[in-house]
Amino acid sequence: MNKVSLVGRVAVDPKVNKTSNGKSYMFLRLAVEGYFDKKTKQMTTDFIPVTVWGREADKCRNLLKGSLISIEGRVSAGSFADSNGEKKFSLDIIAESISFLSKPKSKGA
Repeated sequence: MNKVSLVGRVAVDPKVNKTSNGKSYMFLRLAVEGYFDKKTKQMTTDFIPVTVWGREADKCRNLLKGSLISIEGRVSAGSFADSNGEKKFSLDIIAESISFLSKPKSKGA
C-alpha cells in the first residue's frame, strides 16, 4: 500500500500554475518535525517536496508560508538524467487531499 499522511507548515509561499492544457498544479515544501537528535538535543525538521494537482491545487490558492496543513497522498518515485547525463533519482509526495489546520502565526512566519 502506498499511503502517506503528513502534518506540517508550508515552508514557502506556494503558487498555483496551469499546464498547457489548463490543469492546475502546485509545488510546495512542507516543513515537518522529524525526530529528536540526542547529540544536538533538538528536534530536526524535514522539508518534504509535495505536488498538488487539479481541484486540490485550486483550493490551495490562498495558502501562505507558515500555514499548518495536513496532507494525505502517495509517494512517487522517479528518475531523470541531469545536465551531465548522470542518472538521478527523486521521491516526491503527490497530495490527494489537503486539510487546512491553521493560518500562519503571523505574516511571513
